[in-house]
Amino acid sequence: MVALLLLGLVVGPSSARLLTRGRWQIAHPGRALLVWMLLGAAGLVVTVASVLVAAVLSLSAGSVDGPVESLALTLIAWAGLGGLGVAGSLAQLGRGDLGDEDDGQPRVAELLSRRRTDSWQMGAVTVVEVDDPRVVAVAVPGGTPTIFVSRAIRHALPASHLSAVLAHEAAHLSRHHALVRGLGAWHAACLPKRSRLRRELATRITLLTELAADDVAASRVGPAHLEEALIALHELAPSRELGVRAARVRALHSIPHPAPGASPSFRTRSGTLRAEQR
Repeated sequence: MVALLLLGLVVGPSSARLLTRGRWQIAHPGRALLVWMLLGAAGLVVTVASVLVAAVLSLSAGSVDGPVESLALTLIAWAGLGGLGVAGSLAQLGRGDLGDEDDGQPRVAELLSRRRTDSWQMGAVTVVEVDDPRVVAVAVPGGTPTIFVSRAIRHALPASHLSAVLAHEAAHLSRHHALVRGLGAWHAACLPKRSRLRRELATRITLLTELAADDVAASRVGPAHLEEALIALHELAPSRELGVRAARVRALHSIPHPAPGASPSFRTRSGTLRAEQR
């Protein structure tokens, strides 16, 4: 029983290390996120099962051999239930935060307050243009999946580049990345607050959801168009992440000629992802 409980508790940090150790996840972001979620779910099931069994046994006087065993089972049950209660409270209160570094991105509430200048349908997704001077596109899940794009980005990009941006945002919706990031925030909140693993997990989940959306967009609009769109966005709003993502798309899809100004490099054989500092 103790072994099962310890196994369940160990799986949490282990699944976090699965995403933060090595570089294979960069080439296979969707697969890495799926394995992380499956491993985390397995650990949660084992933990809950061991706590419930311990609780049932501690309440059954005839199922244990002595007072020591009964006390041990009772302590396990209460400690486990307490831990699950803390984890549930973190999830309920939404205290987890992935800590996105892109502070220039407006909040969804801010975009909703902007004046709407145009809208159109893209399959089941509604695209709404808002009057905002920043270069921004944000996917908002819900009953009516919506992509908000600023007027600035729509007028700054040609149609092919804008289609790549919209395909990337639509991939966030179809792959339920908001839910994935929510699970990541909850997982990070369950780790020690000042731990390096917590920071690395938050950063890696944010990155992997972006890369997974890039892969879907590349399959829909073509990798060359996606790479050109990422570089165009990088020129409009310089970002190290955009340069790295463009280099990754070029390397993974064997696009022969690097676009001008794309300094980052990505080597698939060694699994090394690198970008030069601006």
